[in-house]
Amino acid sequence: MNFLAHLQLAQVSRTSPAGNLLGDFVKGPLPADLAPALAIGIRLHRRVDAFTDAHHEHRAAVRCFEPPWRRFGGVLVDMLYDHWLTLHWDGFNTQPLDAFLRENYAALLASEARHPEVLPDGLPLPLRRMAEQDWLSTYRSEHGLRRALNGIGSRLRRPLELGASLDTLSDARWAEMEAGFLRFYPELVAFARDEAVSIAALTEEMKRV
Repeated sequence: MNFLAHLQLAQVSRTSPAGNLLGDFVKGPLPADLAPALAIGIRLHRRVDAFTDAHHEHRAAVRCFEPPWRRFGGVLVDMLYDHWLTLHWDGFNTQPLDAFLRENYAALLASEARHPEVLPDGLPLPLRRMAEQDWLSTYRSEHGLRRALNGIGSRLRRPLELGASLDTLSDARWAEMEAGFLRFYPELVAFARDEAVSIAALTEEMKRV
């Protein structure tokens, strides 16, 4: 999943927004002295991504992209899911999206996410820029989605305009993928809530050992 989904899942699971986003930046085993809230969020992020990648709806959406785009299918579908989450936001949240983003951006920029080993510079620069430049609200429009995809493509070893992949999707396929997202996302929300409880309990056990 991409940034917006991880933030929304942090809210519904009552876990750290910063921790849930740091899963894309903190790799490998977590240091024992990492702040528990961050550790729980990172572990939840990893489980959410594993659940998503293995889910039949996500896999079906990836298959909707023909070669050569399919090799980037995971990234493309994750970004599309954030796009559809913005469009169907009121079905998953009572707080308006703009207010949700303002609140979370402020919390991220004030975050004390830091660790000498895995976060020596604090909040990673991409997350800081996301909050400062309000990347996530731009996902509401197809133009904003294309621009975000092209930004990702520009950072590939061989730069590529990933936004062009959207031109290969027929209206019928687009609608099919969106319907798949709407079937999948409630399952993901329920999974995140349950996993957050399990991870928090495990974290407490580890602290007592």
